[in-house]
Amino acid sequence: MLETNRETRTVATANTSLRIIAAAIVIAALYYASSILITLICSVFIAFVLEPPVRLMERLRIPRWVGSLLVVVLTLAVMYVLVYLAYDHVVDFLNTIPRVVATVQRMVARLEVWARSLGPGASTLLPSAPDTSVPTVRLQQEESPWTQFLLRGIGSVYAFTVTVAFIPFLVFFMLASKNHIWAATLNLFPVHRRQQTEDVIGGITAMVRQYVLGNILVALISAAMILPVFVAVSLPYPLLLALFAAFLSVIPYIGVALGMLPPLLMAVAHDDSVGHLVAIAVVVFLVHFVAVNVLTPKLVGRRVKLNALSVTLSMMFWGWLWGGPGLVLAVPITAGLKAICDNVQSLRPFGAWMGEG
Repeated sequence: MLETNRETRTVATANTSLRIIAAAIVIAALYYASSILITLICSVFIAFVLEPPVRLMERLRIPRWVGSLLVVVLTLAVMYVLVYLAYDHVVDFLNTIPRVVATVQRMVARLEVWARSLGPGASTLLPSAPDTSVPTVRLQQEESPWTQFLLRGIGSVYAFTVTVAFIPFLVFFMLASKNHIWAATLNLFPVHRRQQTEDVIGGITAMVRQYVLGNILVALISAAMILPVFVAVSLPYPLLLALFAAFLSVIPYIGVALGMLPPLLMAVAHDDSVGHLVAIAVVVFLVHFVAVNVLTPKLVGRRVKLNALSVTLSMMFWGWLWGGPGLVLAVPITAGLKAICDNVQSLRPFGAWMGEG
């Protein structure tokens, strides 16, 4: 009896060790293959979104590969037009960033002088003003922490450019070969599990499509509500900053703080009054509140049924693993994992743990 119990504990310990090793291998693969995985996930999400117009063309007797090519080319054309229209404003905005940084440095220096006047220990509560005597060459060679965070998972600007260049081709191949890919994917599973697999993939497809399109619509409506206030306070580049604030505020939990940051910094750089700063912060907060409690439930729906803890943990994990891209992809990836757990009997407890209850 004792020998049997000892063997059982040994087997359980071995299984636990194997699971830990497998999890470490998976995390290492996610980290080192991040650029490939991010490219594939973004391509799959875009293909999910563009599938309805391709299907419509197919019903009109247009060959699927022709419809896929037309949809991808039209999408690229729309993006090119948007970039062309916004290019001058974006360049002007980027040229003002050094002035914004200089203004913030002056504010930090004044606060440090004020803190020192209060007592010898008060100045330690504030960071020291940046040393403006650092050679320009050194500043150009070092990447800022924000740049490193945004490019984590991609590697560099060159790798990011190559990744973006591959996405249209992957999307086209996924759309054009959708029927073959679908059938081949189902054939990977036993016959008695194919219906379950089809339900899982269909649920993930519908969730991603509604999540992406719904959030884009929410961001555009939010930008339309923010824009009049930015124009009223004479904020430079009001349309660009309104779009920045709206799309950043879509990110769960930290979005409202990220959305406030660009317009507030621009207002500080132009020495706006305290009233203007308060107006900018209040309008971004109120619009974010309306978007989260009114627009998102109506337009995004209830497909992404994740509780606050699972969303927070997923953003922490994917943000740590992939940086900025991981932060953006965290919610749809986690919602897709929950859809898989909900349709697999042995994984349903994990799906229930991630859900709203």
